[in-house]
Amino acid sequence: MAAIRFRHVSGLKGVATFCLTTGLTVAVADPPLREAPVVWYDDDKRDIPQPASRDPNLMRDALEASFFRPIGRLVNPGRLVRNLGTAFGADHVPPAVNVNTLDEVPNSSWFTNRIGLFPMTAGEAARGPMTVQGPDRSQSWTVISAKTEGVTPGFNIRDAGGDVYVIKFDPPGYSGMATAAGVISGRILHTAGYNVPEDVVVTFRRDELVLAGDVELTLPDGTRRAMTTADLEQILEDVGVSPDGTWRALASKFLKGTPVGPFDWRGTRHDDPNDRVRHEDRRELRGFRMFAAWLCHFDTKQGNTLDMYVEEGGRRFVRHYFIDFASTLGAGALGPFPTACYEYSFDFAAMLERAVALGLNEDPWRRLELPPGLDEVGYFESEIFDPMAFKPLKPNAAFANFTRRDGYWAAKIISAFTDQHLEAIVAEGRYRNPDAARWIAQVLGERRDEIARYWFDVVPPLDFFTYESRFVRFHDLGAERGLYPDMAALYRARVAAATPERRRGRWTDWMELAGQAVDLEAAAARDEIISRPTGEYPFLAVEVQVSRGSDWSPSVTAYVARAGGRVVAVER
Repeated sequence: MAAIRFRHVSGLKGVATFCLTTGLTVAVADPPLREAPVVWYDDDKRDIPQPASRDPNLMRDALEASFFRPIGRLVNPGRLVRNLGTAFGADHVPPAVNVNTLDEVPNSSWFTNRIGLFPMTAGEAARGPMTVQGPDRSQSWTVISAKTEGVTPGFNIRDAGGDVYVIKFDPPGYSGMATAAGVISGRILHTAGYNVPEDVVVTFRRDELVLAGDVELTLPDGTRRAMTTADLEQILEDVGVSPDGTWRALASKFLKGTPVGPFDWRGTRHDDPNDRVRHEDRRELRGFRMFAAWLCHFDTKQGNTLDMYVEEGGRRFVRHYFIDFASTLGAGALGPFPTACYEYSFDFAAMLERAVALGLNEDPWRRLELPPGLDEVGYFESEIFDPMAFKPLKPNAAFANFTRRDGYWAAKIISAFTDQHLEAIVAEGRYRNPDAARWIAQVLGERRDEIARYWFDVVPPLDFFTYESRFVRFHDLGAERGLYPDMAALYRARVAAATPERRRGRWTDWMELAGQAVDLEAAAARDEIISRPTGEYPFLAVEVQVSRGSDWSPSVTAYVARAGGRVVAVER
C-alpha cells in the first residue's frame, strides 16, 4: 500500500516523497511560497553528547562502495522509474534536501559559504584556513610519534607553541609533487566553503628535530618498542634528503576537538542528533563531485574525511572535515599514474568496453603524457578533460545522486575563482620550478572554464536575483565571468501573478530586455491581475531566459513577494 511521507529539515526545503514498500521514490514537492527571510543557517550545532568513534573496516567499505551499493542502485525500482524521465530532462534522483528557497546551501557544520556568494581577495584565498603560518620555528620540533608502515613514512611533531602537526613526505622520486598538491587543493576547497585542516609546505634540517623520550613504534608483528634516534634517521633516509641538506614536507596541524572517525558518504551518523539529512542527499557532498573532477581528487574514500567533536560558543557538536589532499592535481601516494580520475580501481564497465572494442577504441587516459621538464607535475591536463567522465578510485554514493542542479551549484562556485585567486593559491605550494606553478595555475583555470561552460550550457547561469524599486535585476554569470567572449547575450522575460502554492495566473507576453533587469511596471501594464494584486496572488513569478545566438535557454524563475518586495524563491 502506498503512503505519502513528508519530511521537513530545519526550515530548509520541504520534501514530499512518494514511497512504496518496494522503495520507489518518484515525487518531490516544493514548499509553499511565504514572505519570510531566506534560511541561510542550518541549526545543526546543537549541544550533543560525544558520539562514539567510528573505525570502518576498509575491506568492507571497499566492497560496499565498489559492488553492493552500485548493484543496489542499479536494481532500485525508484531509480529505474526516474531514469525513464531523464530522456525528458528529469533527474534520476530527487533533488538535494538541504537547500534553501534560493536553491543555495545554508551554512552548517558541513559547509560555509565563501567565494560562491561573497567577494574574496586573492590573499584571502591563499591564506585559506590558516590561523598561523605553520609550525613555530623558534625552537626545535619534538617528534612525539612516528609512522613507519604504509607507502610513505612520517611522524608527528609538537612545536614550541604546543601545537601538534602531522609531517608528511612526498613519494620517493617525486619531490614536491604531493606536498604542493595537498596544500593547493586544501586552500581551494576551503575557499569554496569546505572544512579542511591547516596544511603548509615546510622545509627543515635534521638538527631542528629532537626525539621525545616516550615515543613507541609498532613493529610489523604488532609488538611495540621504544623509538630510537636511529629509527628517526631511518625514516628520514627512506624519504630522501634534498641536495641542500633539507627535507621538504607537508605539515598538517591537528584539528581542534576530539576525532570521532570518518563520515560515510551515505546515510547519517546515528549517534549524532544533528545529522538529520542523509549524506547522499546533501548538496555540498553531491556537488563535491565537480570539485573532485576539477582537482583530479580521485581518493575520496571515507578514510579521507574526519568528524571532530568540537566546542564552540558553549555548544558541543560534530564538525565535518575533508582531509589529506596529496592524491590531487595528478599526484598520488606512489606517484602519478594515468588512469587516476578516469577509471575505478575495479572498473567492470571499462574492462567490458575494452573487450568488446577489441583494441579498436583507445582509452582517453592512454593519450596522457607527463609535461616535459616538470618533474613536480603529474598527469594533470585540460586538453582531454571531461568533467562528467571523472571517476574516483571507488564509486561514491553521494556522487551517484548528483543532479544537474548540484552541478550548476558547484560550477557557479568554481567559476568564481579568478586567475588571480588560482595563482595566489598555487604559490602556496612552493614549487621549486616556477614553470611548474605556471602549469598548475593555467590547467586549473582551463579546467575551471570547461566545468563552468558545461553546466552553464545545461542550466542558464542567470542568478542573484534582487528586487529594486520597479525592477527585478539579475546577473548573467556566464557573461560576467568571461565564458562566452564571442557571444552577445539577449534576454527575455515574462511575468505572472502566483499563489503561495506556486500556481500561476495568466503569463504576459515575452518581453525582450535591454539589460539584466525586468521592469515590473511594464509587465503590470500588460495584465490586470499583476497591476491589481489580490489576496489570492500575493507573489509574482518572473521567468527569464537567455540566448547567445541560437535558441532560447531553459527558464529560471524568481518569485517576488508583492507586499514586501523581496525575492523569496528561485526555480531552475
